[in-house]
Amino acid sequence: MIRRRPRSASLEAVFALLVCLAQTVMVRADRGSFTHAVDYGTEECLLIRVPKDQPHIISGSFDIVESRYSTDPVRVALYNSEEKRIWRSDYGDQEGSFHEKGTGKHWLCLENGLTYEQKRPEGERTDPRYKITRTIGFAFRVKKTVSALHEELLAGTVEGTKVDETTQRLLELADDLNENFQVLEDHMSFMKAREIVHRELHEETFTSVVRWNLLEIAAVVIVSFGQVLNVWWILSKRAASYY
Repeated sequence: MIRRRPRSASLEAVFALLVCLAQTVMVRADRGSFTHAVDYGTEECLLIRVPKDQPHIISGSFDIVESRYSTDPVRVALYNSEEKRIWRSDYGDQEGSFHEKGTGKHWLCLENGLTYEQKRPEGERTDPRYKITRTIGFAFRVKKTVSALHEELLAGTVEGTKVDETTQRLLELADDLNENFQVLEDHMSFMKAREIVHRELHEETFTSVVRWNLLEIAAVVIVSFGQVLNVWWILSKRAASYY
């Protein structure tokens, strides 16, 4: 009879880190990073399809791209397959992230003032400056847990389903570290989108300044020409009176 020697804790730790690294560098099609303009008084939802065979992690983040406007009417929420809200941000949050476990269809909803006015005190009106279209950057990921990936890699072995407490803790920490890196990557992409918006705003401002400068120059030239004509008319009138 062949006896298998139990793996050491250090070997388990190394394997956990390797699993984390494999999951980090793996290219997945079930993720995305986008920006979308949402009109005031509306809510738009994105359908996220999650496999039904086993629980998966649905994670992601959001960021309000246009920082020149108030974010008070904006809220982001995640709904599960039973259309039950399992996560939401608060009104006015500039950015946020979520990390939930589930199966089946999920919806990521972007709200821009749909229920904002209902939450305000009765009789208090919303500032018209709030009623504008806002651009929201958001990202989502659907992935297996690190422990599930661990079980797949060890499928068919005697110890394939045996994970001690230390290894399980390391796997959870590795998953959290991986998620934090991905959220950071999301914010980097949002910064690029915000940079584009700021560049467009800068170009619009510069164009307006140049246009007004040209108008001022034209006004100064017209006034100066008028003054020259006025002086010429006065001098010609005096010269005619001498004769």
